[in-house]
Amino acid sequence: MPRFSVIVPAYQVQAYLRECLESVLTQSYPDLELIAVDDCSPDACGAVIDEFAARDPRVRPVHLPANVGLGPARNAGMARATGDYLVFLDGDDTLTPDALLAVADRLKETGDPDVLVYDYARAYWTGETVRNQVADRLAQHGPAPFALADRPGLLGLLAVAWNKAYRREFVEREGFTFPPGYYEDT
Repeated sequence: MPRFSVIVPAYQVQAYLRECLESVLTQSYPDLELIAVDDCSPDACGAVIDEFAARDPRVRPVHLPANVGLGPARNAGMARATGDYLVFLDGDDTLTPDALLAVADRLKETGDPDVLVYDYARAYWTGETVRNQVADRLAQHGPAPFALADRPGLLGLLAVAWNKAYRREFVEREGFTFPPGYYEDT
């Protein structure tokens, strides 16, 4: 069982998908499976996913017969996940080279919590990167892990799927899934 199941839904992200998948497969922490979900994309996302699957056994391709949207595509990936933790990326996202190592280290330091929230930066085509504007809320104050009631300021963070690692067992036990349509990150 891998430590991480990295789930990447792909729909009309052909221009970014190779960089995204490569950023996962070249992590300094290789204990992962990459579940790439072709959400019946009309571009070459499916072919790109198959190309990566042919060259790396950690890639588990999923091809949906119809376009279902980000939330249900993530759910399709979750249904096939075997890792201890779920990590989600959008097809136009990338991980820095040591991202999963840092996440793995923090999970170990904090006793493998149900959810680990981590920082991110936005990268622009100009080469500029901009850090999360509320990153200071992620600084450790008090015990770790903690109950959300102890740090309600975290509720003000951007509610997205791609800045957290979720214990798969917790997600399954609680029956969490992503909704279809708008707000599919919640």
